[in-house]
Amino acid sequence: MIKKNLDLIVVGFVVLAIVMYDVTLDLLGECMHLMYEGLHVAFEYVELGIEEAVELLFHLLDVGEIIEYLFESDRHGSQVVTFYILLTIAWFGFYRLWKTLPRLYEFFKQLILNTWVRRKTEFQLYWFSLTILNKVALAVTAMVVAYIASFFVM
Repeated sequence: MIKKNLDLIVVGFVVLAIVMYDVTLDLLGECMHLMYEGLHVAFEYVELGIEEAVELLFHLLDVGEIIEYLFESDRHGSQVVTFYILLTIAWFGFYRLWKTLPRLYEFFKQLILNTWVRRKTEFQLYWFSLTILNKVALAVTAMVVAYIASFFVM
């Protein structure tokens, strides 16, 4: 039942978010803050792990003299190498995202189009099956609900 009517549930949440825009914006701001905090902690964790691995590699390969010659200290050299490793990982992630986004866009575009055609056909079949009295009752009910809802929006 939920899977069949998921599109109506999504539309209902979108309408609710538009009607209660202040709560939606506040919730969106809090979620973005939480997401950025989580990403920052994850980045620091990964960055520290890569930096420790680079320092261990420097000590194992005994390249400290070369690094000391090129940079001011051993720590600075490992930080520079860590920066370039993280930059390479980020560029690879952006490349994969660049390759994936067109397929996702086409998938969601087709999904929305199929949903629109299905719901439109269902609504037309339902509308044509109603009697004139039921059509008038449905229209009056929709107008009364919209009128009452307008008091809560303001």
